[in-house]
Amino acid sequence: MINIVICVFILLSMCSILGILVNVIDMKWVPKIISDLYSYGKSCEGKVFGSLIRTILIPKSWFTHFYAFAIFYTCMVLVAMVWKIVLKNQLPTFVTLYINFVSPYSHNPLASLELSLLAAALLFLQVARRLYECMFVAVFSDSKMNLGHYLVGYLHYWGCATVILSYSTDFSKTEGIMQISSNNIYIQPIFGTILFALAYYHQHIAHVTLANLRKDPKNKQKHSLPKGGLFNYVSCPNFLCEIIIYAALYIILGFRHYPWALITLFVLTNQIMTATVAQNWYKSKFKEFPKTRRAIIPFIY
Repeated sequence: MINIVICVFILLSMCSILGILVNVIDMKWVPKIISDLYSYGKSCEGKVFGSLIRTILIPKSWFTHFYAFAIFYTCMVLVAMVWKIVLKNQLPTFVTLYINFVSPYSHNPLASLELSLLAAALLFLQVARRLYECMFVAVFSDSKMNLGHYLVGYLHYWGCATVILSYSTDFSKTEGIMQISSNNIYIQPIFGTILFALAYYHQHIAHVTLANLRKDPKNKQKHSLPKGGLFNYVSCPNFLCEIIIYAALYIILGFRHYPWALITLFVLTNQIMTATVAQNWYKSKFKEFPKTRRAIIPFIY
């Protein structure tokens, strides 16, 4: 049987790698419709799209939708884990059937229930903060994204929560209850949690900084060059922190957790691709752009 979750992230990673090639290497032979598909947010402004792309452009503010979905779905995953770990109940049959349908090889556990529960809880905190930022912090202009970016958001958060659940110990089986053990509390998840917290905080600071640049009620279309903090080193510290957040969850779940390694690869390639687009846009719009400022990785790229 096909492992749907794994296939989704392999496909998404391949698309992101293509996006990096399109935006980093000026590939003239790439059809315009392909390069247009990778235009996003600010880079869409003033760009002339073909009729097909124009029909699938939607407001960037619709980000809010898939974060709301992510909160609901991740919450359901947490409920399932608490139901089994804390309350020591069997999973409903439909949950087991669902897991075995979307991830049929998940009967090979890769992380303990305790660490999976920790990862799911941190993922929930991440999407909850992102929804809060979209609703109460971000100042959206009339910038657009295409429907593909929108759907990727749903696939990503569905896949993340599903992977955490389905690859945890015994979660694809109806029998057997995993007991909470203090032996699973060790240095690796503690380090991962601290790393997550640092990236979580700095990503929020970056989003607040970006929002404050757009607080002019008379002109929400105005763009300014962000400065201060991590912006002194990279143009997109929020994307850098996103990579660190998923790497931290990988550390927590353990390095043999290859599905999360694939998710981290997708996040890495996707954020590099998006940061490259943003970096090119900043350079084209601001003559005072610092020559030493990198796109996403300090001093490197």
